[in-house]
Amino acid sequence: MTFFPPDPEITEPEESENPQPRWWSSPQGELPALLPISEILAVTDHLAIALVAVAVYSDGVEFRVDRRLRRNGLPMTEWNELCSTFMEYMPFAGPSGQAGRLRYGMVLGNGEKVLADSPYSGAGDPMSEPHGYVLNNQGQGGGGGGSTYSGGDQLWLWPVPPAGPIELVVQWPALGVEETRVMLDGTAMRELTDRAKPYWP
Repeated sequence: MTFFPPDPEITEPEESENPQPRWWSSPQGELPALLPISEILAVTDHLAIALVAVAVYSDGVEFRVDRRLRRNGLPMTEWNELCSTFMEYMPFAGPSGQAGRLRYGMVLGNGEKVLADSPYSGAGDPMSEPHGYVLNNQGQGGGGGGSTYSGGDQLWLWPVPPAGPIELVVQWPALGVEETRVMLDGTAMRELTDRAKPYWP
């Protein structure tokens, strides 16, 4: 016989699976078809922003963006300040956020304009299916050292855009990037939706 009694059995609660709404982010259970494209969106003496991939899913498109920072001869104090600006920007700051923040938006083939200014850029209840298109920024982490720093963004456009050209618009005044536009092919994206495959049947 031992001094301490056995611990009581603790029954763990059964958690239900609640998948995210389709308009929040790209589906985790699907292999996208890749549109072969890469475009430089903006370049300054210290910053480069580039579209490195377009992943087409059955019901939306993910635009993968790389952000690169280089020291390029800056004194360490100025480099540290530049890195702080690069790291501390708020992609989801919204209209009342930092005036010089990084912002993304798109003009679709039907003329509709969508902005990635919040984690859920649709109007109203985020759990209710939005009317029209939604552009969400699933920001990624970053890292670097004494001479370079990098980060990234994943822009989820839902649903699949209409046929026609798409203008991807970016600006980051705090780092010297004024409004810049790149033309993409929404028709080519629509043609790839049937090639997206589920991981599990």
